Amino acid sequence: MHVTVESTEGPVGIPSAEHPWTALFFITEPGIGEVLPELGGCTTGLCSVRDDAARFARAGVRVLGVSAHAPGHLAKFARARDLGYPLVGDSGLTLGRELGVPEVTAHGRTLFARAAVILDRAGEVRALLHPVPDPARHAALVLDKLDELMAAKADGA
Repeated sequence: MHVTVESTEGPVGIPSAEHPWTALFFITEPGIGEVLPELGGCTTGLCSVRDDAARFARAGVRVLGVSAHAPGHLAKFARARDLGYPLVGDSGLTLGRELGVPEVTAHGRTLFARAAVILDRAGEVRALLHPVPDPARHAALVLDKLDELMAAKADGA
């Protein structure tokens, strides 16, 4: 897979040509927990990624958040939380569906389930992490999986 998508920071390539790994953090909708508590945790999950930015950088990972919204809607959210990485608006669910990300229906709308996808530089899906039961551990789950992938690569697997 190689695509260019619109993000809160302009067009971005997926996967990143400059990084060995690209991690896509799929969320349902920023702030949805206020309306539907059972889907809450998007902000917590995205902030966990922000808080682990140094670990992602050391691992050579390009981080992107993905939601089924237009990038303009997401830009205000990203600025308010000082995320430090772009959010991708996938309002047609195209990217998520191509990657096999599970979906949920809320208030008659189809949204992404909380998940993460790790791509290598060639665009191959190396991991799809779902479910993510604890939003506060969203980043940690991806970092753990990246450690496994890097160890396997070092071992020649």
